[in-house]
Amino acid sequence: MAPEEYNYCARGAEKLMTERKVHCSQFSKSQDYSNGLSQLNYQYTINSSKETLAVSRIYQLDRLVLTHSIVDRSQGIFTRCSNDEKNYLAFRFIKNGFERHSDGEKTSILKDYTIGIFDLRATSRYQREQRTEGINLFIQQDCQTSKLLDDSKTSRIIAAEKGMGRILLEMIFQIAEQFSSCSEEENHNLLKHFIQLFCDWQSEPEPFLASENYNELLIAATDFMRINLQNPDLTIEETAAYCRTSIRTLQKVFQVAELSFSHYLNDLRLTASAIRLYQTNHPITAIAFQCGYNNSAYFSKRFKEKYHLSPIRYRKKVQEMAKIDEAAERKCPLFEKFFL
Repeated sequence: MAPEEYNYCARGAEKLMTERKVHCSQFSKSQDYSNGLSQLNYQYTINSSKETLAVSRIYQLDRLVLTHSIVDRSQGIFTRCSNDEKNYLAFRFIKNGFERHSDGEKTSILKDYTIGIFDLRATSRYQREQRTEGINLFIQQDCQTSKLLDDSKTSRIIAAEKGMGRILLEMIFQIAEQFSSCSEEENHNLLKHFIQLFCDWQSEPEPFLASENYNELLIAATDFMRINLQNPDLTIEETAAYCRTSIRTLQKVFQVAELSFSHYLNDLRLTASAIRLYQTNHPITAIAFQCGYNNSAYFSKRFKEKYHLSPIRYRKKVQEMAKIDEAAERKCPLFEKFFL
């Protein structure tokens, strides 16, 4: 099976577990471990005069890969080898051990309770100077994780000896320990919330943090929401990333305005649909899709809850009202209120 399909049976694996759609391979030899990762388009070499691998497992969940290993003194490289144009990040969580990582210009040290973030477009060379227990988490970069690493950097090291860092580091080891015992959906949710917690913890100082700038942030967020109404999967994570703020801050801004993100987004969608019903003769289903609803029946239900009329009856009523004064301009007051 081709590596790009992300569903593999690694050669040399002593144990392969595919129950509940979770793929787990366990290895006892370094070369087999490296081969297992290469089938998923990750080049990870472990070089030493003797066998150094004590424990190694690769967990695969769609395009997300998590590995847990205990390795003695060794050296090698890691990067991503694929024609995929998407950017990927590697998280390296060290519980105990000592490693030096270099991208050719900068050398960083990973030791007990530290976390490394690496841009997999670059090649990182490492020198492991003692037995090290660590977890690698390979993920596709998105709007939420893009702020974790500046475009000008290929790596970043974070101390995690105490506080939230220590909690998150120990959490990822607990997730790895129970990964094969959880379902696909449970693992998806666990890792999604873990990454969100990590991003919130590492969020940079925010330009709109002061309360006097809440209104500015609210305007930026709602403008972005209006522009992207057609996207049925528009999330608060994407909106917060666009506004260069954290999810928690954006939620607070909406709360101060006595709003919630989801309710406001739904209200924007319904307002936009009402305008299109008034100004066009597009089919109801087409308008629903244009305003971010994948299901026309659900759209009609939400529309009736807001306007107390079905979309068809609403269109008929407002267009009949417009005919009363044929000389009046064809404008919808909702458009002026919400979109000008």
